[in-house]
Amino acid sequence: MRCNLAFFTFVFALLNLALSNTFLMAQAESSQQVKFFEEKIRPLLARHCYECHGDKKQKSGLRVDSIDALIKGGDSGQAVVPGKPGESLLLAAVNYDGLEMPPKEKLSSEEIDHLATWIRSGAPWPQSNLTPAQNLTLRFTESQKNFWAFQPIQIPRIPNSNSPWVTNAIDQFVLQKLNAHDLSPAQIANPEKLLRRLYFDLTGLAPSSDTVTDFIADPSEEHYRSIVDSLLASPQYGERWARFWLDLVRYAESDGYNSDSYRSGAWHYRDYVIKAFQNDKPYDQFIQEQLAGDELAPQNLEAQIATGYLRHWIYEYNQRDAKSQWAIILNDITDVTGDTFLGMGMSCARCHDHKFDPILQEDYFRLQAFFSPLLPINRIINAPAEKIAEYQQKLLIWEEATKDVRQQIDEMQASQKKSSRHAQYSKFPLDVRPFLFKSPAERSPYEQQLAYLADLQVDAQITKIKWEDHFKDDKKAQWEELTAKLKEFDKLKPLALEVLPTITDVGANPPETFIQDTDELVQPGILSIIDPSDTLIQQNVGAPTTGRRTALAHWITNKKNPLTSRVMVNRIWQHYFGEGIVATPSDFGILGSRPTHPELLDYLASELTSNKWSIKHIHRLILHSSTYRQSAMNPMGEKARGIDFDNVLLWRANVRRLDAEQIRDSLLAASGELDRKSLGPPVEASKPRRSIYLKVIRNQPNELLMAFDGTDNILSTPERMTTTTPNQALLVLNNDWIVERANKLAANTEPDDASPKTLDAAVSHLHLHLFGRPVQDTELATAHKFLTKNTSLSANWQDYCHVLLCSNEFFYLD
Repeated sequence: MRCNLAFFTFVFALLNLALSNTFLMAQAESSQQVKFFEEKIRPLLARHCYECHGDKKQKSGLRVDSIDALIKGGDSGQAVVPGKPGESLLLAAVNYDGLEMPPKEKLSSEEIDHLATWIRSGAPWPQSNLTPAQNLTLRFTESQKNFWAFQPIQIPRIPNSNSPWVTNAIDQFVLQKLNAHDLSPAQIANPEKLLRRLYFDLTGLAPSSDTVTDFIADPSEEHYRSIVDSLLASPQYGERWARFWLDLVRYAESDGYNSDSYRSGAWHYRDYVIKAFQNDKPYDQFIQEQLAGDELAPQNLEAQIATGYLRHWIYEYNQRDAKSQWAIILNDITDVTGDTFLGMGMSCARCHDHKFDPILQEDYFRLQAFFSPLLPINRIINAPAEKIAEYQQKLLIWEEATKDVRQQIDEMQASQKKSSRHAQYSKFPLDVRPFLFKSPAERSPYEQQLAYLADLQVDAQITKIKWEDHFKDDKKAQWEELTAKLKEFDKLKPLALEVLPTITDVGANPPETFIQDTDELVQPGILSIIDPSDTLIQQNVGAPTTGRRTALAHWITNKKNPLTSRVMVNRIWQHYFGEGIVATPSDFGILGSRPTHPELLDYLASELTSNKWSIKHIHRLILHSSTYRQSAMNPMGEKARGIDFDNVLLWRANVRRLDAEQIRDSLLAASGELDRKSLGPPVEASKPRRSIYLKVIRNQPNELLMAFDGTDNILSTPERMTTTTPNQALLVLNNDWIVERANKLAANTEPDDASPKTLDAAVSHLHLHLFGRPVQDTELATAHKFLTKNTSLSANWQDYCHVLLCSNEFFYLD
């Protein structure tokens, strides 16, 4: 008995061990299957199939987002037969055997093998604990998740070099790359070329002759840095660098399209940008004020003006489809915000998930949801508080004195205004018309937005009524009597104060945001590749707005956001070197260029955020570097061109043509006519103000600026083309305006006589004035020969001045 008990104990132990091993093996197999499904199958289905066969759409009656749905199948039959890949229609479809899924592009052979392996193993479908937000990330590939632009900014280790050429960390990074390709940098440019480059880059204007002479005499490091500081402190710096930002936000002072109506007060935004750069407003604050200045600082006039960023869209007065027009406006704001602040082209994700970048269609409308409550307003009075008070007091006196006569005029106009308004409302689509007849209090938030667009058109038509022609006989006599009586009080009426185009929200309760052409509601959120969860909106109790734009502004300027600071320092670099470290400054996506110096880009980005988002700090880093100060000539030029033809590695300075505004401003400065007054209302092109102050009418671009690749102010322009055309040469030779500048220059500099000494002095002064360098002996000889021809000295001098203004040296920096 004792023996039998021992035997059974031994057998039981063996059985227990076998069962335990079987359980552990099954558990290991289950764990491997879960891992395989979560890493290979669920992302594959999400990426390629959910869009047409998920919870939103079920083409051909098929869903693929659960095993039950796959086994049930669709119109063609059972999609998956567990354990039997040969009988599973899903596998036949991805092999393009009768059916073809996905229809646009066949899966890779590896992906098809993964599906077959999964079905063969019984098609296990583990329960997912992922949140809906986390499920979004399943639609991204590993390469998309690991893409450089979405990785946190890393403060890199600065390379160590004892080269005397090195001035700061920028040079260390550049030199490391050059050495890796057996290249050496160019020496520092000669003083006159460096000074001219510095002045044009920072101010858009040439240095004075005295400044050139002084710097040639003392090109020391201390003198150079003092010039950098003085230029960064000059008003011309703000005017120059604001121009780049205005290109990005497609700034204009008119509506565009057919009517192209003038936008009174829009210029205050331009002045805001100039002052922001001039005063080195922290870049994070600069962004926040433009997106949500009205929410963040409702009593701050400058912050209110900043929201003019959200008013640069195009508006068509002849477009009656208010719903479509409002959608176009929101799309435009969404696109420009993605381009400008994030360097990500969002527009491709408006109709579908982006084909290359990890930007989902949901992401596009999650971003747009931050702007969906917008309501344009023109109600902020741009004047000091005491002036506003004085205006309101005078207006009250006028209103009281004219109360009776204005009431009679209103009564005469009321019937016609009402019938005209109703007639105009009847021209709008049937789905818009009903709420136009509602009172403002009865309209939903979305209806208020559409009514705003409609009333722009209706009010414009009502103001065109010619009342003196409308009334007849006794009514006309009464109208003339009343208007004459009202005019008697004009001396009491104060001049109207200017209102500004700004923005608010339609109220504290936002309209709903739906994915285009669907009934799928989305909440505000950022790019899912960075954070797939909905953004937490903190709304101030009693505030008239939603707080959504404040939340967006805080996310964009969060130091953990890997895009914002990289994008901005890259833009600054671009305007110094002709091309950014990322050559596609508004496309940091997969189809964009890769950074040529990724560590340098992250170094500059971290320098921006760690130095209180100071733009001028980045300017100084770049301008103090030997990389910026290089000559355009490098002794190893032939070898370097063979290795790096496009100068991506920065072995020399790039020769650059002046841009359109620099050309026009330089012509005025050369002729002595440039009015350097800063800020203020726009002027006509005939005025000698800097180009940034010219009136910007979208349908009437300036001929000279457009000839030299100026912007159309319709689309965001991150970089301008630099063309060389026969038309440009013909323009500078024959354009009346340019010839006038040459003649004015000649009148200011003409020598008193044709004696060799007098001509030498005049020609020397002219070359120093126009080219920022001393004249050469060969140039003096050529000038003498030209100026002493058998015609008048005045005529020859005018032609000589014109020729120099048309020269490459005047138009180019090296």
